[in-house]
Amino acid sequence: MKIDAKMSAWILPIHLYALFIPLIFIPMINQNESFLSARIHDQQSLFLAVLFLMAGSFFEVCQNHSDEWYVTESSASGNGYSLLDGLFSFSIVMGQCLILYSFIGDHTLIKCLCFFLVLAMPIMYYKKILPFLPLTIIGAANTFSAYFLFEQEIVFLQFLFIAFTVIFFNKLLKTENQFYHGLTTLFASSGIIFLYLAIEISSNG
Repeated sequence: MKIDAKMSAWILPIHLYALFIPLIFIPMINQNESFLSARIHDQQSLFLAVLFLMAGSFFEVCQNHSDEWYVTESSASGNGYSLLDGLFSFSIVMGQCLILYSFIGDHTLIKCLCFFLVLAMPIMYYKKILPFLPLTIIGAANTFSAYFLFEQEIVFLQFLFIAFTVIFFNKLLKTENQFYHGLTTLFASSGIIFLYLAIEISSNG
């Protein structure tokens, strides 16, 4: 089932927003180079993280297009599984791992954690064993690491946006109202803004 034109005007721009929102980090990194070099382990990894996050959104757009932008419990964009959806999940985990590595990658434990999650995520996804657990672990680690590095409470709003993402995604699957499709994408992709703000506020503080 295809979404109607009115709903397309809401859902498609939100996915383009999700695709390009990681780019806000590029000028921020360049403008705060000296600040970041003194605070974090490897700021160059942040550039790679941006690429992987954008790649994840690209794969999601491709999967949504394959599903005719209509998400249900049986679609790969919903609770289904597919190569594109798997690449989307893997790219997001990889991007988040690169963020954590850029923050505190000088610790062996962090290197091992990132390596383990990157290896485990495809297996867990394929086996359908807690496929969202790697992203949950790395997301929480990033948020707490960002707080200790930049000392800005605003970064914890990422958890609120994750909660909204889960709520709207479940509403989407339950009702098949594609308005919640747009809301899910909006909140899932916007949490990174609070990391951006935490770094900006800290660097200008």
